[in-house]
Amino acid sequence: MDYGLTETQVMIRDLCRKIAREKMAPVRQHYDETGEFPREIIQTLAEADIFAIPIPEEYGGMGGGCMDMVVAVEELCKVDSGTALAVFATWLGTDPILLCGNEEQKKKYLPRIAKGTLAAFGLTEAGAGSDAGGIQTTATR
Repeated sequence: MDYGLTETQVMIRDLCRKIAREKMAPVRQHYDETGEFPREIIQTLAEADIFAIPIPEEYGGMGGGCMDMVVAVEELCKVDSGTALAVFATWLGTDPILLCGNEEQKKKYLPRIAKGTLAAFGLTEAGAGSDAGGIQTTATR
């Protein structure tokens, strides 16, 4: 689909397409059958700076936006949605740090995520499922 992509988005699309076809496609069935985590593929994506897309430049990222992320995930999903989900889930785990983290937390975690350290986001709890409005857990010191 043509979204009227920027030059950067075309670069992201082409890079993700190349990685998906050359690195992910040959091994996706193996990972599906064995249930192993595709560490080698994640490392390839990290080395290509895919995890850095939504991280602000001052923390070692590309400073990309939502459309940049969509372009990357769309190309990866064409070949292996499971691996693409690992990328997207890391970005989901990045948002709370970007939105609510203090400067110390941002400096500590965002450069690591930009380099490919996986992050996570926890939402589900027994009484609320995935209803963010129903969450009862609170943080205390």
